[in-house]
Amino acid sequence: MKPSVTVFVPAYNEESNLVHCVEVVLSKLDELGIAAEILIVDDGSLDSTAQLADELAARYPSVRASHHASNLGIGGAFRTAVEEARGEWMILIPADLALHPDELRHYFEAAPEADIVVGLRSDRSDYTLLRWLISWTNIHLIRTLFSMRLRQFQYISMYRMDILRQIEVKYWRSAFFLPEILIKARDQGCRLVEVEVRYAPRVSGKPTGAKFKLIFLTVFDIIRFWLDWRFSPQRAQSTQRNR
Repeated sequence: MKPSVTVFVPAYNEESNLVHCVEVVLSKLDELGIAAEILIVDDGSLDSTAQLADELAARYPSVRASHHASNLGIGGAFRTAVEEARGEWMILIPADLALHPDELRHYFEAAPEADIVVGLRSDRSDYTLLRWLISWTNIHLIRTLFSMRLRQFQYISMYRMDILRQIEVKYWRSAFFLPEILIKARDQGCRLVEVEVRYAPRVSGKPTGAKFKLIFLTVFDIIRFWLDWRFSPQRAQSTQRNR
């Protein structure tokens, strides 16, 4: 039977989180009665993540593992997941979970009226001042430049696969690829539905989103995309719809 949803778990050096993440998600999906698969994409990990991914795939029939020979970043892992997902929907859940498992039901409840369910994290209490400033700037820059009404762009979203596979993701090397998908989906007339979910802070391992190299590349990609987007026919049609 084709799974209703593919849970994509990107994993780079996540040996301390991966097993717990997979087992918690499997348990919650079973409780919700959701036909699902978990697709782990090991992104060239240097620790035991790859071995753990293979062990989980051997232990659980609904778990699969894919491996990158080198680290391509979360955008590269996302592209692999889009190619290999078997579900009608796909949701990205980090190996550190980043949301309370009970909150998954909100995504499935919103799905019938949506093409993309956009998660809004409940708090940023674990953010440093610098990380909060980066996030605030990113959100307001995207909302202003692209006339987006969404309140967040970088948290956990769930996508209809037939929609997602129609969107070319050009800026996967930076953190802009998630907003890029949402902007292009909006411009194509897709239904973007926001749901508020409880955030679960990382308890082990290190986040990578605040690296300065990634920040600069993301800003550069935002500007490049905006220069192309502002004169595109899809942008003009979207502007008319949103007036």
